[in-house]
Amino acid sequence: MNTTTADTLFREAHSFMTQIPPDFAAAVPLLQKAADEGHTEAEFHLAGCLLQGQGIPANREAGIRLMQQAARDGHPYASYNLLQIQEAQGMPLNTLLPSYRELAEAGIIEAQLKLMRAYHDAGQHEEAVDWAVLAARQQNPQALYFLGQHCQYTSPPDYPQSHQLYQLAAKQGFTPANWQLGLQYKLGQGVAPDLEQAAQHLYIAASDNIAPAQVALAEILLPTHPDKAIQWLETAARQNSSDAYAKLAEIHLLGKDIPKDTDKARRYAKAAARRNHPEALRLLGDIYRYGLGILPEPSKARHYYQLAADLGNLAAHQKLLADIALNNKQNYPQAKEHALQRQQAEQFYQLAFAAHYGLNRAPDHAEALTLYQQAADLGHSKAQTNLGMMYYNGHGTETDYTQAAKWFAQAAQQKDTMAQYNLACLYFHGTGVRRNTALACRWLETAINDGHEQSEILKQLLAHWKQQLP
Repeated sequence: MNTTTADTLFREAHSFMTQIPPDFAAAVPLLQKAADEGHTEAEFHLAGCLLQGQGIPANREAGIRLMQQAARDGHPYASYNLLQIQEAQGMPLNTLLPSYRELAEAGIIEAQLKLMRAYHDAGQHEEAVDWAVLAARQQNPQALYFLGQHCQYTSPPDYPQSHQLYQLAAKQGFTPANWQLGLQYKLGQGVAPDLEQAAQHLYIAASDNIAPAQVALAEILLPTHPDKAIQWLETAARQNSSDAYAKLAEIHLLGKDIPKDTDKARRYAKAAARRNHPEALRLLGDIYRYGLGILPEPSKARHYYQLAADLGNLAAHQKLLADIALNNKQNYPQAKEHALQRQQAEQFYQLAFAAHYGLNRAPDHAEALTLYQQAADLGHSKAQTNLGMMYYNGHGTETDYTQAAKWFAQAAQQKDTMAQYNLACLYFHGTGVRRNTALACRWLETAINDGHEQSEILKQLLAHWKQQLP
């Protein structure tokens, strides 16, 4: 059989594989004949059929052997797939990076994206950006989005450029970019605030089940279309969004936009409270303090207020202070001083956040760093997390992974799940701390148990990390 015949067989097989629905059973015999003649593309596709059990009983060993043959015959994606298989079998990524680099340098976009993510996760941001730029030259939407994030969070941030990159990614149907565009229009971040534009972009992202976009869209819709807003919040709640649970609890408790339903409010608040949502904990405190739909239970109210206050909720601090003034007057001066300190910390944090992200003002990372530091010194957990991120990214200061780890650790002890995740990553990669996979797994598991919004994704990451334990 000559090369022309093998090409003809492969083209015929390819037509079966690409028709709708594909007919792998018809394609496999043709692929086998072409592969027997050394047709590289046929070897690659037949290997995939064997690995996936498409049109032929699955045979992993035979599939890998044929994929290896395709790689030896020069098929770059066969080489990439073999690296993916080795990684899935537990081979450390660092060992595979040189091979991924060879493929990336040959223009394989999946390898470029792999290096982009790997170097980003390891804190090697310049390397990550370099590979993202190469992939973005091919208009890859994931790379464009990554560069958009880089421009948005670099120091100083370049919001117009990030906006443009998000637009390019969104035009290709990459819905996380619509989410970011929606937030930029909602918050006036680098663009004039425009709730109509925000809603349009957030709707696209929300329709693709991006829960934070669903919550943000609901917040826009609530004053004018409460029924639609509640539908989006309920959709986000089905994805276990603690923000959605807390917002639904507030809506049902206050009865401002819909009839009051204290039972639903309590159920939603408890769902968010299980994820340590400060506002939900405060709402539960109100429910038990005032007996909203139940008998009052002052001790439970104090318990929930204390939990909320420990997570930085100012309203909960004020409720505790009022309770102490009535029932524990001898401790009132000390409690008042503590509450004023928390209030000051929150004020520093809000000012820092606005300066950090350019919310209705020009961004200023140096100013944000100073304000975060003041809030963090007063024990504000989110300020400690953001301060750690500024040291990690070198925003407003020189990059200092040791300082980043210090502040992540302080916030992690206060159950800030983002800090717990960040600290886990530092221990896994040995960035700013001695590498400790076991400790990384413990902190990642803590973040999951304490209610991190992306807990399902973190569970997959935890399983991968545990494969590397001794």
